[in-house]
Amino acid sequence: MKNLTSAVLVFALSIASLSFGNILLKLGMTRYDSLTATGMPAVQSLWNTPQIIAGVLLMFVQFGCTMTLFRWGWDVSVVLPVMGLCYAVMAFLGKWMLAESVNSSRWFGIILIIVGVFFVARSGAAGKPS
Repeated sequence: MKNLTSAVLVFALSIASLSFGNILLKLGMTRYDSLTATGMPAVQSLWNTPQIIAGVLLMFVQFGCTMTLFRWGWDVSVVLPVMGLCYAVMAFLGKWMLAESVNSSRWFGIILIIVGVFFVARSGAAGKPS
């Protein structure tokens, strides 16, 4: 098992890559729809949408980070709940980059997720050797 600092960095990279990957996929699918509406074939539209390609590549980064954490001995019952922080990051990114509306109920749910992640992360980190 790698030290906690390395794990935190891998968790952060994983959360950031998945969050930005999802934002890029959303942006890319909007562009993809406009390209296919002009009559461009679906595969050609896909290759002409760099946001989709970048989003998928970022999701591969996230997948590699998750595999790394598992290889280092982190429990799935810790890794996947901590990845729940993606919900908070994506809400901020959606509001900031996509001008999405995030109402108070969503913010309350996000706060509950963050509190839950805090407890799960503490319980997982406490049992792991440095």
